[in-house]
Amino acid sequence: MKRAALALLVMGCACGPSSGTSWQPAAFDASSFGWLLDTCGASPDDLYAVGGTESSGAAMHFDGKSWSPVSLGAPVPLLNWCHAFSSSDVAMVGNSGTVLHFDGNAWNLQATPTTQNLWGVWGASPSDLWSVGGDGLADGQATLLHWDGSQWSSVTLPALQKVGVDQLLKVWGTSASNVYVVGQRGVVLHFDGSTWEEQLVGASDDLVSLWGSGPDRIVAVGGRSNAIVSVWDGASWKTTSLAPTPGLNGVWMREPGVAHVVGTYGTLGDLDLATMTLTTVAPPTSLDFHSIFGDASGRVHAVGGNLADANPPSYQGVAYERLLGSGE
Repeated sequence: MKRAALALLVMGCACGPSSGTSWQPAAFDASSFGWLLDTCGASPDDLYAVGGTESSGAAMHFDGKSWSPVSLGAPVPLLNWCHAFSSSDVAMVGNSGTVLHFDGNAWNLQATPTTQNLWGVWGASPSDLWSVGGDGLADGQATLLHWDGSQWSSVTLPALQKVGVDQLLKVWGTSASNVYVVGQRGVVLHFDGSTWEEQLVGASDDLVSLWGSGPDRIVAVGGRSNAIVSVWDGASWKTTSLAPTPGLNGVWMREPGVAHVVGTYGTLGDLDLATMTLTTVAPPTSLDFHSIFGDASGRVHAVGGNLADANPPSYQGVAYERLLGSGE
């Protein structure tokens, strides 16, 4: 994963949603793990963190008491994202078309029809998963894959009005008939259960990730230099620049009025969707956050690393967590 140089962090205002506890380092040595790119889990005592290095993927598991390394069964490249249905049904995706599946007993590589890097995975059910990717270069190809319970297959994209889209970055939905994909140059795709179509949301910079609280509130974030947010209210999209806040990489929601976001240069913030006011905290690190995920206990996990280094001498990870307050 290569990131361009980004603008310096400018703090948001001190107004906005109330906080629970402050951000604290996670209870494992993230710096020696490699990059940490995502967390996911079926319950607060069954969580995963994924990442590693460009050539060697890795994962950690939390059992409610402590984090420990996961034996993946075979060497894999960098793992970029994960999705868990239950303790016996977890999917991880990564570079070079890698998909790993855990059945409760062992991790197994699943064959895919691509060698493009896979950046996101989400599913409505164990037999209905989507994964997206693309290398984001001139010789790359925006990639959309579907799992039907027995195999992964390539899905043809609709003809796009946006040109030069070589990379899809994340996929998320509320049901099998309401799935969204975001990616390069602000592209947004929607699946209604039978057809994928492009939706023009007013974004021209990359949209990197998305989440929602329901079909009438979807939030996509991105921006490589300055942050942008695109919000679906059930009827239309509205895109807002949050400049001079630097680019955002991750978003997670528990309440419909608040989006918890993370980004470059240690950006951690809560976005009030009624006023589009972003409240940030003093960054606990200068490294980039890549993902944010909350479990059912209200504990939120933010992970990342020295992602701006194209060829880092070492892959340094970072992981923080906090407990949400009421209304967040």
